[in-house]
Amino acid sequence: MSSPYHRIVVAFDGSTGAKDALDRAIEMALGWSAHLTILTVFHQAVPLTFGFSPVSPDVVPLEEGKTLNRILQGAVRKAEEAGVRDVQGILLTGYPSEELLRHVDKEHADLIVMGSRGRSPVDRLLLGSVSDAVVHHAKVAVLVVRPVASSPTMPS
Repeated sequence: MSSPYHRIVVAFDGSTGAKDALDRAIEMALGWSAHLTILTVFHQAVPLTFGFSPVSPDVVPLEEGKTLNRILQGAVRKAEEAGVRDVQGILLTGYPSEELLRHVDKEHADLIVMGSRGRSPVDRLLLGSVSDAVVHHAKVAVLVVRPVASSPTMPS
């Protein structure tokens, strides 16, 4: 049986949900000998201004960039240590859903893996959701990894 997916992109921001998604993406990349891209997007909602010249939204502020890069490199190391041979980490700047979808199209990925933050319906309505946006606009398969619920204790 041939591999259903050859190029997997996992959205990673260091959160618990993203770590669960990374674990699942690593398993899939290993099982199918697929290329794995770990993608982190710095979301700079409002351009910073200093004096009269705005900072380009394509520029990640130094400290945030260092932190995100450290988180991203840790994720790449985890994948490599698990045995993924073809893995890369990429840090982009912009709106997370837009940058993720743009990268997937550019790289011809065939699967997106991402975590779910478990927001309430009210939060999703007011704030929006990266996973909702990706699911509704992706041209490829999307796997949203939800947190594992603790199983109820069975009476003895």
